[in-house]
Amino acid sequence: MTTEKIGRGRTSDVYTYGEDRAIKLYPPSEDRAGIEQEAKAATLVHQLGVPSVRCDGLTEVEGLLGIIFERIEGPSFNEVAEKDLRKFGQVCRDLADCHAQMHAAHTTELPDIRDLAIGMLEAAPLDQLSDDERTALTAHLKSLPEGDSVLHLDYHPQNVFHHRDGWAIIDWHSACRGPAAADVAMSALLMSEVELFPGTPPLKLLLYQIVRGLMRRLYLARYFATTELTRGEVDAWMTCARVLRLGLLNIESERGRLLRRVQTAVKVMAA
Repeated sequence: MTTEKIGRGRTSDVYTYGEDRAIKLYPPSEDRAGIEQEAKAATLVHQLGVPSVRCDGLTEVEGLLGIIFERIEGPSFNEVAEKDLRKFGQVCRDLADCHAQMHAAHTTELPDIRDLAIGMLEAAPLDQLSDDERTALTAHLKSLPEGDSVLHLDYHPQNVFHHRDGWAIIDWHSACRGPAAADVAMSALLMSEVELFPGTPPLKLLLYQIVRGLMRRLYLARYFATTELTRGEVDAWMTCARVLRLGLLNIESERGRLLRRVQTAVKVMAA
């Protein structure tokens, strides 16, 4: 039933599947429990009314485990902005509005973001932390406020699509729960400190960085203007966001920079 590749991520390939479905297929090296958790989270958030597509569960194709989804026909927010720069401002506003709509959904069925981050402190990218640094970070993460909003942790314009008469957020592999500020902090990090497209020529990379910085400012301005969230609440989660980014993906080109900022934050905590 798979006929045409229509997308590719860091850990999966996406194909058409039947007339109106798509399937994410994972290599054998991917952890089955993680794939099952993504399917469970995708099903849950759709039931909660989060802008998303229906998940039809797991299947195997030629020995590969996959997740079946309703197929998205519209473009990603990133594609809209690249195709017509006149729509850039609206894309940033829609990005914030869709994110706020997601955070309006509440659940206790997803992992707590604080527990997820504490677990990451034992991951390989953070093995350079001293025992004292790890202890300080654990205490910091435990002190952060509890929440039950649906969080994505990889929310950026390539993961949000126009779909039918609304929007659809994809890739729920890192879904969890917590305060909205935590997810906004992660998105702010994705728009400022993480790796852009590998192998991009330097001049083009500079342009992307400038555009990404403008998107971050417009997205945050809209989110703050339309919700009760404050910049201070978001800033309080930035160290957690860096820990999660390191633990979840471990991208070599990001590792040193993010780790240094985590360690700097620990020194500030101790001062």
